[in-house]
Amino acid sequence: MTERTVLAGMTLVDGTGGAARTDMAVVIDGAVIAEVGATDTVATHPSDTVYDLRGTTLLPGLIDCHVHLRSNAGTRPQDVRLWNMLTSTEEQTLHAAANAREALRSGFTTVRDTAGSLPEVAVKHVMDEHVLDGARVVASGLVGMTAGHGDMFCPATLDEKRMWPPADGADECRKRVREYARMGVDLIKICTSGGTLSVGDKTGWRNYTDAEIDAIVDEAHALDLRVAAHAHTRAGITAALVAGVDTLEHGSDLDEDLVELMLGQGTFLCPTLSISEFMTEHGAERGLVAEQLDKAELLRERRLASVRRAHRAGVRIIAGSDSSNTMRFGNHARELQLLHEQIGMTPAEVLVAATSAAAEALGLGARTGTVAPGKWADLLLVDGDPLADLSVLADRRRLRAVFREGRAFDPNAAEAVPGALASRHRTSSDPDRPTTARASAPAVAI
Repeated sequence: MTERTVLAGMTLVDGTGGAARTDMAVVIDGAVIAEVGATDTVATHPSDTVYDLRGTTLLPGLIDCHVHLRSNAGTRPQDVRLWNMLTSTEEQTLHAAANAREALRSGFTTVRDTAGSLPEVAVKHVMDEHVLDGARVVASGLVGMTAGHGDMFCPATLDEKRMWPPADGADECRKRVREYARMGVDLIKICTSGGTLSVGDKTGWRNYTDAEIDAIVDEAHALDLRVAAHAHTRAGITAALVAGVDTLEHGSDLDEDLVELMLGQGTFLCPTLSISEFMTEHGAERGLVAEQLDKAELLRERRLASVRRAHRAGVRIIAGSDSSNTMRFGNHARELQLLHEQIGMTPAEVLVAATSAAAEALGLGARTGTVAPGKWADLLLVDGDPLADLSVLADRRRLRAVFREGRAFDPNAAEAVPGALASRHRTSSDPDRPTTARASAPAVAI
């Protein structure tokens, strides 16, 4: 029998939205969860390592559905707009890997990159193969038009530094989707309105015609790729929803008709409240220019009203921080607090948005997002009760251990390396006598 790890005695919040269950045990066998049950009913064997975790809470590894991995992970101040222009692709890729590591140390076992290309796919592969340790990466390819939101991150005098070469016209858009599919991306990202951090455009600018959007979504779905749409305006949201995108990012101008359309189609909403708050409160000190700050301020209240309307109607909301050059990685759990404080979601609803709903939106619902047998052992162990106080998840000192596919990491170590489960304790010296997790679980600090 292979050696297993048994986590016993803790309170379990399983990600389904159901009530917390006390005195539970979870058996980890390799990369997957083998068994979940009451501590006194889970049988253990001599080769198992058992930990008594009374006083802690175990929940699924958290998921951030909107990040930009290729961002400055260093500590030296940098111009947030020009960093991509001044930093080589090779160096940016190393920063992306460091950001995935920081996300994992923050309790987030999966992140969805929402504007990438080959470097993000490379980071995805090295994380999946455990060449480096970090969050699982769901990688996107950005298809954007000339003078679109993505394109306007690059000054016109530096065209050779464009992160995403633009695609214009339906045929060119289809080709770009196919190129991304060949790279191995997991989804396609499009923009159907202007943005706030791009410079030189307006939020209300149309991004792509209906024919171009239809071509992108049709080609992506034909290749089994989901589509995420950045959209702030009513026109941009309408175009994205009519074309059948899978997730709506930001969604700053939803009305009742558009909410009904989302409900009918099962479209997920990723509000990204954190970046809006951060830009308003800290943007100037991070070097944002007046144009960016003004656009953010104009959108902030509209977005809050829009997301509240969607939540009241029952639209499925997923958590995404928009961690990027503007808002550094590691603060992902702030989004969860804002969904509760500003939108009125209950802590249980918020945790669903960051676990099972997020996994379903990313196409990973069969493998992660809940604590259940057969799922990847993506888990977060914390001191305290996040259902009573979501700030527990934002306090690194209260994160005891994070597991990605059964590998345990110490969130408070200097590096994201295995070590959270350093001590080993056997259940019994008698190889023929199974026992229960409660009968032999020593008190062990994780």
